[in-house]
Amino acid sequence: MNKASDIQFSDNSFISLHAQLHDQLRQLILSGRWESGSRIPSESELAAHLGVSRSTVRLALQRAEIEGLIERTAGRGTFVAYVPAHQLKNHLIAFVTYGFETDHLYMLKGAESELKASGYQVILSNVQNQQEELDILQRLRKEYVAGVLLWPHANASRPEQENLSKYREVPIPMVLMDRLIYGVDCDCVTSDNYGGASALMRHLIELGHERIVFLSHHELHLLTVSARYRAYCDALSAAGLDSCDPWQISRPGNEIGASETFRLLMNASSPVLQQIREYLVDANPRPTAIFAVNDYVAVLATRAIKLLGLRLPDAISLAGFDDIELAAHLEVPLTTVAQDMFTIGKRAARRLLNRLEGYSGPTECEIIPTELRIRSSTAVPVRV
Repeated sequence: MNKASDIQFSDNSFISLHAQLHDQLRQLILSGRWESGSRIPSESELAAHLGVSRSTVRLALQRAEIEGLIERTAGRGTFVAYVPAHQLKNHLIAFVTYGFETDHLYMLKGAESELKASGYQVILSNVQNQQEELDILQRLRKEYVAGVLLWPHANASRPEQENLSKYREVPIPMVLMDRLIYGVDCDCVTSDNYGGASALMRHLIELGHERIVFLSHHELHLLTVSARYRAYCDALSAAGLDSCDPWQISRPGNEIGASETFRLLMNASSPVLQQIREYLVDANPRPTAIFAVNDYVAVLATRAIKLLGLRLPDAISLAGFDDIELAAHLEVPLTTVAQDMFTIGKRAARRLLNRLEGYSGPTECEIIPTELRIRSSTAVPVRV
């Protein structure tokens, strides 16, 4: 029987308590000491034994659940879900992503809903850089993995990227989620980025906006970003209006995600907020609307606009893309385009299963519809 006493903290460790607990849970499960299907101690039992808060225990359990190590059943408890690879006989699917965030969690849940019904188990690999991504892809065959669902590192989409042959040599079937790898011919499932951005631009133009800018990070080569910018340009051209070069923030090679956004928000003098403020101050005339490449960039723009003493949407309208959970709960709720990341994961998993079951037809890129969510951050421009 699995016992709380199997876990002991190190008094001299600099590692956070929830990370220590997660590491020990992982070791107990992967070593087989806590067997597949067995019940693990409850949150309250672990908290009492270790002398920590239940929130600390909950964080560790959440990480273990995301990795597929444990499974919670309402009214019954928490159980070991991991099955050793040699017992699964190639019924493992690797879900590989860079910078695991909320979008990836929804894709993972969608993939799991499809794969578990077919007897497959999902293992998560959250890589820190492109080289680690490539290393993991090359060794998966040795780990009894049947196929890969990959959300690729941004550098994989660059036309000049040097590791193309390594992606082509992945020894097992692979389906891409959300973005493409330049020069690699395999199935992909992504959002209707062009259609979603077109709907957003039509909304802004119908409100009467004529000076609209596209605010982005530097990764314009990504399938998702290039489609949104192309829709921006095409919509303005169709309306007889002028487009402009993107306002690019942050540094080349850096995508702006949740953790960086919240860190930057804490520092009013951060370089990224300063970049946005300078764009707004130097623009002559100032744009009446901003289309941010994603909601995190839009959140940063909200902060920069407020620091200049301007108000949304009176002085300027603002819209994003993704519909993150925060978008509807900002001080001024954000107009944005919602993606269905759960369906992306689910459909990617189905395409991978089709390949594993013998389908050998041409590769396809499946497009999942998006939905415009109009909120308070966009309005008719004030005429001055």
